[in-house]
Amino acid sequence: MHGVLLDQRLESLYRHWLGKRRGRDMPSRADIDPLEIPIEVWPCTMLLDVIWDGNMPRFRYRRVGEVFWRLAGREATGLFIEDVLPEKAGYRRYVTDIYEEMARRRVPMYTENRFTLEGRSTTLLTRRVSLPLSNAGEPVNMVLAGHVFEHGRLPRETAFSLVSDLTELQRVVLQAPVVA
Repeated sequence: MHGVLLDQRLESLYRHWLGKRRGRDMPSRADIDPLEIPIEVWPCTMLLDVIWDGNMPRFRYRRVGEVFWRLAGREATGLFIEDVLPEKAGYRRYVTDIYEEMARRRVPMYTENRFTLEGRSTTLLTRRVSLPLSNAGEPVNMVLAGHVFEHGRLPRETAFSLVSDLTELQRVVLQAPVVA
């Protein structure tokens, strides 16, 4: 489908999003039925509300998959990004920038980054798709996101608080096919 999406779970979520567009730039939240999201993708999936204050969006977690909250160390549902993600090594700003770009440009995006964790010799690789949702051409009001974390065995701890270095490897706008 899309050459940059090497992880089948992310590819599957992107295909699901594409199938819900029905000739529009993006689907709405009402188009996304959680029961239709492939089961292998569900633990890696999250929904975020986009709350606009003028032209500045803020992002609040509405649904957070198990893979994410386990690494974050706590359930994030109902909290804003700034209440959950540490600013350490620029991580919060990095994630917020991805969602802001996706919301402003109204396009699906793929990003990939590598973390180095304090006191660890292994790195943590994150691949994500960020997919905009909107009601009938309105501004983006939600994000459907899939995150896949690749790492050795990390214990159930707050991995993000251990980030000591962050490197972006890729940031790509996914070219959604034109739907007639």
